[in-house]
Formats: sequence, C-alpha cells, structure tokens
Amino acid sequence: MSVLLDVLGSVIIAATLILMVMTFQLQMRENVSRIYYAGSMIEHMDEVTTTLNNTFAMAGIGIPVNQVCTVADSNIVEFKTLWDVAGDSLSSSVHIIRIALDDSISAQGKVLTITQDGTVIQPLGYIMYIERIKLNYYDIEDQVTFDASKIRSVEALITFRRDSPWRPDQPLRSNIQMKCFLMNTYLQGG
Repeated sequence: MSVLLDVLGSVIIAATLILMVMTFQLQMRENVSRIYYAGSMIEHMDEVTTTLNNTFAMAGIGIPVNQVCTVADSNIVEFKTLWDVAGDSLSSSVHIIRIALDDSISAQGKVLTITQDGTVIQPLGYIMYIERIKLNYYDIEDQVTFDASKIRSVEALITFRRDSPWRPDQPLRSNIQMKCFLMNTYLQGG
C-alpha cells in the first residue's frame, strides 16, 4: 500500500511540475509577443518622427522667408520648397508639400498624409496608427504665432493608437511631442 501511495505522490508531483513548466512557457510566449508588439509600435513612432522632421527641415529651400507657409491649421500644414521629395533633389520649380490628417478612419486609425503638388509621396505618404495630431506654430523668437508668414518652427503633438491583439477594447496609445524647425527659413534669420 505504501508503494502505491509513493507512486501516486510521484505522479502528482510530476504532473504539477509539468503544469508549472507549461504555464511558464505560455507566459514567456505571451510576454515576448507583448514586447514585440510594443517594440514595433516604438519603431513605427521613431520612423514617423524622423520622416516629419526631415520633411519640415526641407521647407522653404529657395523661397523668400515670408512666403514659405501657405496653410497653417491645427492638423494641416502646407509649405513651399524647391526640394523635390520624389527625386530627393533640388529642382527649378516650386513644390507644395502638404502634411494633413485625413479624417477617414480605417482599421489602423486615422491617416497622416504627406503630399507633394497634390500627389501622395511614396514611401512616406501614408502614416498609419494616428489617432490625433495638433500642430502649434512658432516665430523666430519662439512665440506662438498664427501668421503663416512668420512661422519658423512647428510643434507636433501626435497620439498614436494601435489595437491590442489581446484586448481590442484597450488599445495601446502613445503620445509624442516634437518640435521641428523649418531650417531654411529659420537660418535665414527672418
């Protein structure tokens, strides 16, 4: 009888250990998935900020300082430049770059579009996973301005949203605040 109890006790202990190992493996897999999910969102946010900063830096190349920005709204900015985004070179004709939040909602949230002369720029053109954007404009003295001719820098407050694969009702939201200088107009001192 004692041998039977020893065997039964060993089976229970072995089953408990196997369940512990299986639970540990499942938790590790879930944690790795969560880290990968958060990491991919951070990578996306990094790419977006780099793209926006580089785009704003090219504003006003070859354009008189007070004529660079043509539209400056809370979620739309439009500026002139001689920089041709598609060819990544300077051209002799003036181009209009427009950065705007498209209010059409997709599965990936709203879309931030970057266009040159009315055509979406690829591969930059459609930036996904945006929930909202607010643009604030500053003059050469770093004072808030609403006058498009005085804009020298743009502060972008961006909220990224991505649905969680585990809890769709609790999406991952991340906020970024960045300040981009219209370098060519800023450096002209005007």
